Amino acid sequence: MSVTSTELSASPAELPHGEILIALEAGDRSAVTASAASIRAHLAARFAGCTAKIVVATAGSETALVDADSPDAARTAAVPALAGDGIAGHLSAVSAVLREADRLGARAAVLLSAGAHDESVDWLGLLLQPILEEGFDYVCPTYRRERLDGMLNTAIVYPLTRALFGRRLRQPAGGEAALSLALARALLAQPAWRQDPAYAGSDAWLVASVLAGPFRACQAWLGKWPGGAGPAEDASHALARIVGPVFQEMERHADRWQRVEGSEPVPSVGQAGVIAGGPFAVDVGPLEDAFRLGLRELGELWGLVLPPGTLLTLRRAAATPAGKARVSDALWARIVYDFAVAHSTRVVERQQLLRSMTPLYLGWVRGFVEDVRELDGDGTEARVEALCGTFEREKPYAIARWRWPDSFNP
Repeated sequence: MSVTSTELSASPAELPHGEILIALEAGDRSAVTASAASIRAHLAARFAGCTAKIVVATAGSETALVDADSPDAARTAAVPALAGDGIAGHLSAVSAVLREADRLGARAAVLLSAGAHDESVDWLGLLLQPILEEGFDYVCPTYRRERLDGMLNTAIVYPLTRALFGRRLRQPAGGEAALSLALARALLAQPAWRQDPAYAGSDAWLVASVLAGPFRACQAWLGKWPGGAGPAEDASHALARIVGPVFQEMERHADRWQRVEGSEPVPSVGQAGVIAGGPFAVDVGPLEDAFRLGLRELGELWGLVLPPGTLLTLRRAAATPAGKARVSDALWARIVYDFAVAHSTRVVERQQLLRSMTPLYLGWVRGFVEDVRELDGDGTEARVEALCGTFEREKPYAIARWRWPDSFNP
């Protein structure tokens, strides 16, 4: 690991070295330079008495951290774990950042994407204040998004994480985080780095470790979402990449989540909300076609995962006239729980299992698009709240399926 310091204090000797550690996702030189400049400006205005080290996480045989001003920062590849891929522990940007925060004794460690943030808000102040001034251990960055942005988070990650751990983190799979030193050291001590290296360091691992532990968590609304980098990802690949680690954490914390009932808000800072610009034009026909095709081609595989009653309900939905097929919230919640159980019991190879969820996911999305097409931001959020309530009400089903996985099949 190679790290050099970027000092923000005029007199570094007056304050502990590396008081704040900020790690950027590797990107092109212009993005890294712009992000570093924005960070310096925000820190100077909001936390003028602090020193900080700004580094870029680099991919290789082992993740390293290099100074944001170093020429090496322009030649690095993005580290998938920082973007939420859940890569092996020794390659994880999270692991490298935790180790460096521990070495420096940093009061706060921050993982950020290299993209531009909403400069109309004090985004870095909102992210750091809860840790530096209010004693929180974990801050989850959250953004105001368009109604159909981040659909996997809306459809699965948010309602499932909320139902499992009873805390309402609105965007728990964003690939960014701010951590206290106490949390960083507690995460470093976890046995998962040795016992479960394929998932340690993922977004899901980090969030589940926080919510299942004694840590103080909150979320910070950092303005408008800057948008994702790179081309759109195939739905089946995204589903396997994002949902697989969530299911893994469900298995790791089974004793914990089975004792949790209901949910409660987490403290929030910043302006929450969904961006709604009036009715939108989205053709739901391909979503419905994918759902019907999936039932024809994957029905045999789904029979290994879903109870007969669920399969019958899906066939009835597919038999409706064109433009009418829907997967209800209650059915969708049970399907997600069924696939989580199948992921744990390994009745189907895991990547195949996760990818096979895609037509079912698109079937639910088809109905959601119709529901929110005419809604404003508040109405859309109410629709998401209804889905989350359904996941919570169906949780006894999940517990029963988890404890007696064979009792629902013939």
